[in-house]
Amino acid sequence: MSGKKEEEKIHCDCYVEASQAENACPPIRNVTHPLRYYEFSQDEMKALEECDKESFYRRCLPFSTLFASLTAAAIKLGFLRRNPHFGAVPKLLVAIFLGYVAGRVQYAEECEAHLRELPEQSPLGKLMRRYYAEKHPPPKK
Repeated sequence: MSGKKEEEKIHCDCYVEASQAENACPPIRNVTHPLRYYEFSQDEMKALEECDKESFYRRCLPFSTLFASLTAAAIKLGFLRRNPHFGAVPKLLVAIFLGYVAGRVQYAEECEAHLRELPEQSPLGKLMRRYYAEKHPPPKK
């Protein structure tokens, strides 16, 4: 019990010293994300669902098809070898997955732009506009 009090005292002393000596102790950070308990509005949900649907049909599906077709052609032409037990399926599944991921990643910027167009009262829209302004400051004259 007394050991615990000593630890607490040392911990408190560290922060007392911090007021006198800068950077004596690391700052205490809140580990909870500010949007952890955030509830999306109807407009935000609609925008996120549109982003999800558009990214799948406009990017993921075409990229997956392209990657799988190129992989199948490479296997057929002999550039890639079939697996002795599973055949071409593992390579095709990897190609489809990579196409899906590439499509999602490439569409992220367009989705971000879509979220920035949310109404002024939308906290998510404000957050996305602030994030964009920080990452793309106006040019200095």
